[in-house]
Amino acid sequence: MSVRPTLLAVVAHPDDESFGFGGTLARYGWQRVRTALVVATDGAAGQTSGIVPPERLAERRHRELEAAAFILGIETLFHWSYPDGALSQVASDEIVPRLVRVMRALRPQVVLTFGPEGGGNRHPDHQAISRFTLAAWEQAGDAAVETPGLAPFRPPKFFYITSAPSVETDVPYQPATARVDISAALPVKRAAFYAHRTQRGDRPYYEAYQRAQGPYEWYHEVTRAPSGGPLDDDLFVGLDVSPPEPPITFLVEERHDDQG
Repeated sequence: MSVRPTLLAVVAHPDDESFGFGGTLARYGWQRVRTALVVATDGAAGQTSGIVPPERLAERRHRELEAAAFILGIETLFHWSYPDGALSQVASDEIVPRLVRVMRALRPQVVLTFGPEGGGNRHPDHQAISRFTLAAWEQAGDAAVETPGLAPFRPPKFFYITSAPSVETDVPYQPATARVDISAALPVKRAAFYAHRTQRGDRPYYEAYQRAQGPYEWYHEVTRAPSGGPLDDDLFVGLDVSPPEPPITFLVEERHDDQG
């Protein structure tokens, strides 16, 4: 019996999952990979866009996140309630063990998060979730770290989202080692981001960002040194499991040789 692979993304805010990682999550969901998402903060420091009063923003952003996750086909969603804008002040011994439990329970082959720079806006919450996720990944395989009922398991691949090499920026992104073809998923990714209606002020920023990245999402694999060779086109390359279905792409003719 074949093992169905799992991909886990860990982000700071509601809408991060769609803005940066949405095409990857949708694409691998279509390939019958189990997709899971952890969103650490309540989103209460975001925009209201006149839709809800500030005191109801966290509740509204949770509903928007659920809508976006549905659009992206995310199977498992964890939405925690750490304070938006103050994630770096959360004790690591509070959040890291929670992430360790998630990794050991889901046993994903691939984990995605922000790079240490915090993305294009260098957001402190993005930087914090990068540190927390890396620490959890390192501890998840350590038998000395106890999680009752859950065996140690370190996901074999760990990636930071990064930027296209062609984009000129002073942000210290990690070099890309993989690019994921999201050409077929671009409309879905856009719809998921637009489901975060309270954050509609960020739509021009999103559109400019995606134009710059092209029909790809770009990743740096922490678990190996950049080789200077061709970029991987699959986050599961080299593993003993692979997505059960081939990717859908609008960039090259689709393969049909595996279909009956």
